[in-house]
Amino acid sequence: MTIPVVIAASIFAIAIVSFSPIDVSAEYDHFSIPEISGSITVSEYSQDYSDEAKIALSVAMAVSENSVENGKAMWGKLDVVQGFLVYKIGLLASDDIFHVVVVDGGNGEALYVSDGVSKNNWKHSKHSDNDSHKKWKDHYSYLTPEEREIKKQQWGEVKDAFFALSLDDRAKMIMHFMSMKVQLESLSDEEKDAKKLEMKLMMEELLPLSVEEKTEKLREYVSSL
Repeated sequence: MTIPVVIAASIFAIAIVSFSPIDVSAEYDHFSIPEISGSITVSEYSQDYSDEAKIALSVAMAVSENSVENGKAMWGKLDVVQGFLVYKIGLLASDDIFHVVVVDGGNGEALYVSDGVSKNNWKHSKHSDNDSHKKWKDHYSYLTPEEREIKKQQWGEVKDAFFALSLDDRAKMIMHFMSMKVQLESLSDEEKDAKKLEMKLMMEELLPLSVEEKTEKLREYVSSL
């Protein structure tokens, strides 16, 4: 695999970015956002703006999906852009075309929709993440080429299972893993290793299942949160 998992592998891999072989946490910053004007001005820096937002992540995801034909929201976060509180939402559209949509954190207006970036264009552009490719290869270095192809297919099925969830369930899962990623920073190395092993075992159980079984497992996981 020569392109970031944000495009090629699966949405759930993004949701568990802290535990997956690929780190795609900086992908949003590759997009240059033109001048925008939002409804909520943020004057002081904070790590948590959730109390200031007027709409939920699931609403912002719905707005973003309505802004891109056949788009499916796969990731989102509350952020400050040009002094305004917004949601940055990542979507995949047909043929794995990736978009970023900026949604006003107050009134839910779509303030910016990026041009689509295809897998091939991403691979050959400044967005290409060679470190991500190396992590993926290192993580599955023990597999044969045929086995790696099966693994890619399984991750693609996880993407399909994730998209089969409701927007509320997808948003709940995203927020859960974002919170977990922050919590990791306060853990000891031993605790981090234990958490990563827990997620690795969960994924090893999930990957071989059918798409329908994967979807049901994800629903069960969301219900347990």
